[in-house]
This record gives sequence, structure tokens and C-alpha cells, in this order.
Amino acid sequence: MNPDLNNERKNSIVNVKEMKCFLGQIQYGSDIRYQEMMNLRDRMVAKIRPLFEENFYNLDRDEKYEMIYKKSLQIYDFLKENKISSDSTDVMKLGVIGGVLGPEKILFTLHTAAFKVSIELWGSDEQVKYWLSIMDSNFVIGTYIQTEIGHGTYVRGLETTATYDKQSKEFIINSPTLTSIKYWPGTGGITANFGIVMAKLVIDGKDYGIQAFVVQLRDFKDHKNMPGIESGDIGKKGGFESHDNGYIKFSNFRIPLFNMLMKNAVVHPDGRFEKTGSELIMYACMLLLRAGLCSFGSTLLSLSTTIAVRYSAVRRQTSNLEGIEPQIMDYQTQQFRIFHSLSSTYSYIFSANYLIKQITKIRNETNNFASIKPADLSKLHAISAGLKAQSFNTCLRFAQINRLCCGGHGYSAASGLIPIIQEADAGCTYEGDNVVLLLQTARYLLKCAQKGVSPHHQLENWNILAKSDLFNEFKVYFDIYYRFYDEYINEISSKMFVLIKEKGLTEYEAWNECTVQLVDIAKLYISIYVVSCSFASISLNRNSNNQLALSQLLQLFFLYEITEDYAKNLVRLNILNSNEMKENSENLLSLLKKVRINAVVLVDSFNSLDSNLCSALGVYDGNVYQKLFEFAKNSKFNANNVHESYNRVLKPYFHKKKLRAQL
Repeated sequence: MNPDLNNERKNSIVNVKEMKCFLGQIQYGSDIRYQEMMNLRDRMVAKIRPLFEENFYNLDRDEKYEMIYKKSLQIYDFLKENKISSDSTDVMKLGVIGGVLGPEKILFTLHTAAFKVSIELWGSDEQVKYWLSIMDSNFVIGTYIQTEIGHGTYVRGLETTATYDKQSKEFIINSPTLTSIKYWPGTGGITANFGIVMAKLVIDGKDYGIQAFVVQLRDFKDHKNMPGIESGDIGKKGGFESHDNGYIKFSNFRIPLFNMLMKNAVVHPDGRFEKTGSELIMYACMLLLRAGLCSFGSTLLSLSTTIAVRYSAVRRQTSNLEGIEPQIMDYQTQQFRIFHSLSSTYSYIFSANYLIKQITKIRNETNNFASIKPADLSKLHAISAGLKAQSFNTCLRFAQINRLCCGGHGYSAASGLIPIIQEADAGCTYEGDNVVLLLQTARYLLKCAQKGVSPHHQLENWNILAKSDLFNEFKVYFDIYYRFYDEYINEISSKMFVLIKEKGLTEYEAWNECTVQLVDIAKLYISIYVVSCSFASISLNRNSNNQLALSQLLQLFFLYEITEDYAKNLVRLNILNSNEMKENSENLLSLLKKVRINAVVLVDSFNSLDSNLCSALGVYDGNVYQKLFEFAKNSKFNANNVHESYNRVLKPYFHKKKLRAQL
């Protein structure tokens, strides 16, 4: 054990065992469920060799894909042997399967998170029963196919068509243009054999909007494309080397009438179209997916934070006056960066898991969202869209900062930080571009302002929590946030009114003139949700020292946002003056020293195995240099003492030069 890490753990006031259990209850719903999942993870790691032990990040793309495929199937078999559903959202969490795969994704992520959920939410009872039986009796790998090469977030703009043929009672699916080719579906290139295809329903030349269709992409016997389907991998990306993202082109591909999911809309055999349910349910699947992504993003953030904090305790740099190299975590500049990441990690873990609990509760109360109220759906959509955006904005921001805080070694694939950066980067645009999602949140906020209603979600027991002694410590910050929100939304609403009523702009033009401010107000709205969820979660902790450490993190989170993210507008709107801003900045710097005492144990509390982190720099025992050297020696470049390219390229070149010199 590295002595510096050992001292950090001894000197902390945090009870790590109790903090792990507290976070486990937050993430898994109960201590029993948390213990079950950690036991499952540990048994899985004992049986399936983790990527961390496989030299994974020194492999080529084909080798990575094959290894992830094998590991995914091994996980699937392990769960089946233990009579555990692979559809369980708990099992699929990065904290569980990540014990084997690290920050990499299991190949069946979209099968459980989107393909199967879409059938359950959008299919009739008969269809759900049928397709589940197909999945049980065949090895179905499903995906979700919506995005086109020329269309993304704007779903109504999709060009793929599903034209109903009354004679054959089939839908004919076509990609009529280059821009209509489906693009980016995860595992859609060479892995998935089924997909939910979002396409424009056409009957007798009339457009009936976007509907969902179950489509078999590849044959069960030989895995070749079904006739009428052309698909493949889109090529190398900025990350996700082990996964195939696909393109899919349909050419007069026919599917039975039964394959259109018909819980909310029915096409009768004679071609009559009938709405049978609320189209709002079409959005419910996205709620579940985005809530899961928020949890995924916060877990990714916890991995990069753990790596940076542990390495900052181990790494020593630049001698002091006594000639001793201090731990780099002793430097204020290092603390300022990594503790911002640490405070954000806890806040986003709390808020993501509160959102999951909130959506699950409403799903159970509304018969799988069938009777959800439009107002409730609108609020959930605004929160989930905004929180997904801010979760990945934050994850990417600090994954990169944490990489820089690890110096040159942070740039090595051995650090484990590169795949986290790549994943977070992709997360800022997949399942909704973050800026577009924040503007969707802002649209909800403007509507609430116009109606004179509060957009803020009132947490359970908030009236009781707001009277607690703990709340008194944070009341000043909550007051700042709510005053800031009210002033800012009023300013934006007034500006929109002037642009439309006095300057004659259309609503669209006025909206476009305000979008930078609208993104700002959406971020602030999500910040209020995040700090509210964080405070409510911290209030549940009954260990006084642990609650103190968490309270310091929340205060730090407030101060970073006030002095870093929102300072300009807080001063401009006269919420805070320059002296108050200076005082908050000084409070932030003094708080860094308090957080410093518990930093290592606070990241230990995430309960990540070394195999979760896949990092030489973040190993629990702190033996980072040994791990770095082992990684270097395992480079495929080192397979032979003399690389084969020497004989093919360099040696002939030298020989040629030598001959010329002799001439």
C-alpha cells in the first residue's frame, strides 16, 4: 500500500463503510439491494476476467470488438446461470457490469434500454407477449434506429417511410433519399439482428406521422442482412472503438402489419388509421433512457474523479524549502480543480438517482405512463432533458480537467481517463444534442412564466427539510438561486415580448434572438434541481461526520457555481455585489482545505474496484508506477526487439543511402 494513500485514509473523519452503504442505498434503493448488487459484481469479476487484466487498451479495433463481444456474452450467461434478468437496470449499471468491462459498454445496452422498453411501452398486449416470446426463443440483439444521416433531434423531419400496402397487408419501408439513410444506431452495423425503426407512416399517400416498427435486420441462421436491407459499420469514431455504430438503408423492405407497435395508434387491415391512446407515451421511453443516461454520466464522472484524486495523493512534485517533494494535492491550484470535480460528482449522483426514483414512481402510478398527466410529462421532460445535458457537459468538462491534473501520465491510455473523455464527449450529442435539450427545457420554462406558474419540482418533505438546522446553513445559497432565476426569466420574457410586440419579429425570430440566454436559464433551472436533490439526499445521512463532509461538498458546489459559472449575471442583475462575490471566492478557497482532509476517502466511498476504473493511476493500493511500466511493456510494438517495419522500410532506406554514399 502506498504510504501517502494510507495516511490519507487514516486521517479522514469519514466512515468509509457507512458512506459506501449510504451511496449504495441512494443508487440502488435499499441497503439489501445494494449489497446484492455488489455481491453480484464481485462474483462476476471472480468468474469473468476483467478488461483491466486483458491489455485491452493496447489492442486494435477488431480485437477490442471481439473481446467486448465475448465478455458481453459471458456476462449474459453468468446472469442466466444465476437466474438474474439481464433487463435489470441495476445489473446494467456501470457500477456492476463495470467490474468486468470498466468504462466500456456491454454490447446489449440498447437492447435492454431502448429496444425492449419501446416494445413494452408502445406495443399492444398481444404484441408485447409475442415479441417477448420471440426474444426468449431466439437470440435477439435489438437496437433503436431513429437518427438519419441528415436528421437528428428533429424527429418530425425523419424521411424514412413505411408505406402501407392494403393488398398484401404489409408495410414497405424505404430510405427514399441519401439523407434518409439511418445513421449511428449502436450495434446497428454488424451486431444487432432486430431494431425498432422510427419511420413516417404513409397510407394512400397521406402522412400519418412518425410511428415505431419492429424490423428484423439480419437472418437468424447466418446473420446476413435480410434482402432489401443494406447495413454496415460507419467507420472509426472519436471513441467507442469496441462498438459498431451502423448505417442502414432500406429498399422496398416489407414487414407484416403486426410489426407496427399499436398501443397508441392502429392501422386496420383495410388501411384505416385510428388513434387509440395518448401520443405522449411515445416520449415516455425517452424519459427512462435519459434518466439512465444521467446515472451513467454521474458514474463516469465518479471514475475520472477517483483516478485524479488518488493520483494527486500519490504523485509528488517540485521540492519545497525543506527539499521534500509535496503531494500535488497539497497545491491549491490542484485542489481548486479536482475538488470542483469531486463536489460535482456527488451532486450529480444525488440528482440522477432522485430523477430515476421520481420517474419510476410516476410510471408505477400511471400504469406504465398510460394515464400520465400532460403537465407531469412536460415537467419530467424538461428536467430529464436538461439534466442529461448538464450531466454530460459536467462529465466531459471534468474528465478533461482530471486528465490535465494527472499531467503527462494522464494522456496515456493506461490512465483510464481517455475512454472516459471519449464516452463523455459522445454523450454530449447522442440521445439528444445537449444544447438542443437545454433549449427544450427553456421552452418549458418560458411557458410556465407566461402562465404564471412555478416550473420547479417540489421534493417530497421539502417543507419539513426547509425548517431543519441543516437547511439554515444553505438557505442563503438557495435564496440567491431562486432570486437569480426569477430575475433572469423575467428579463428574458420581457425581451421576447419587446421583440414580438414592439419590433415585429415572429415568435421564431424572437426565440432565436434569445437562445444564448435561454440556454443559461435552463442550466440555472437544472442547477436548482441538482442542489435541491443533493440537500435532500444529504439530509438522510445519519452519521454526523459523514453528513458534515457531504455538506462541505455541497457548499463547495454552490460556491463554484456562484463564483465561476454564474458570476457575470449575478452581478449584472444585482443579485450580488462585488464585495459579496469576493467574500464567496474567499470562502471557496478556505473550504478547499477542509475538503482536502476527506478527499481520498470520499472517492473510496464510490466503491469502485480497480477493474471498474481500468486505470494504472487510480489503483486502490497506489502502486501507480509499477502499473504504468507493466502497461508500457505490454505494448504490441514491443512484441519483437526489432519491429518488422525496420526490415521493410528503414533498413532498405539506410542501404540505399549507403550505396549512394559509396558512389
